[in-house]
Amino acid sequence: MKTKKNEQGFIVSVTAVIIAVILGLLVLYFSNSISLNVVSTANTYSSSQARWSAISGVEDIIMKLNATGLADIAGTYPFYNGDIIIDTTTIDPVNQIMQITSRGEHFNSNRIFSLTIQPAANDTAIDEGFDDGDGFDYAPEGTGPGGGRFWGLSCDGATPYGMLPHYVLTGADSCFFFGTKVQNNSFIDFDPIETEEGQDYILTLSLAAGKDMGNVSQRDDFQVGDHLEFFINDILIERWEGITDGPLAPTVGNSTQIITTNFEDFSFNLTQIIGAVDSMELRIEGKTNMSVKYLGIEGLSLFGAGGWDVLSGGYTEI
Repeated sequence: MKTKKNEQGFIVSVTAVIIAVILGLLVLYFSNSISLNVVSTANTYSSSQARWSAISGVEDIIMKLNATGLADIAGTYPFYNGDIIIDTTTIDPVNQIMQITSRGEHFNSNRIFSLTIQPAANDTAIDEGFDDGDGFDYAPEGTGPGGGRFWGLSCDGATPYGMLPHYVLTGADSCFFFGTKVQNNSFIDFDPIETEEGQDYILTLSLAAGKDMGNVSQRDDFQVGDHLEFFINDILIERWEGITDGPLAPTVGNSTQIITTNFEDFSFNLTQIIGAVDSMELRIEGKTNMSVKYLGIEGLSLFGAGGWDVLSGGYTEI
């Protein structure tokens, strides 16, 4: 008896094996392709996150330089799923030039940005001793309505007889600006001063106030409503107001000193209070309700306290 081979079945089996192999290869190809794309996307995302972390570090550096200088800049700071590493290096000790780097890390990616900085020079913007009338104006000028009222300079020859105090506003070196029985909204305006980035601007006022009485215990004797205040760019920086039967005391909180009968200095870091600005315009206002109550301003100065400047081309990615 003869056996007949099932050639058709053999062919079908071979074809099925070939198709299975091809499908397996296709699955393997697409699987590897998808895996590579996922890895590539993850790497791109991680690199982008590292870059933005480094940029955020640079922004933090600039804010700290303006606020506190180099103090507390270097260190490692967590940022989302990564870290920001800030480092400082002196690269030119003669000129005190420094390089600050911000390295952003995210998983296996890192990006670095660099700032090259050097100290900024001090800059005196105002130094006013009231020796002349340049750079400021005020109103009302001289005597006003009602007896015993004055608002102006002690050294311009126009002070009415008897207006100068005998017992208070002491310690002045020369000319000073003063007011007695100061009507509300009396002011002094100074010309706007252009400022530069990278410096803290310090305003120092020499102030005194008191009731012009022979009895020492009665010289710090103001009432609520008596006040002296000053503004920078229409922002109230400090207001000293009378405490009942007491001195003029600070109310805003940018000073802790009361105003005494003797001229004393009051200093304010305006950059820390209002931030960096292109220009500063100073305005002083005051009010008292009696002809024996005096407000005095001996002088003032505004200067840039240095800081740090970023060198031209000194902000780069490395």
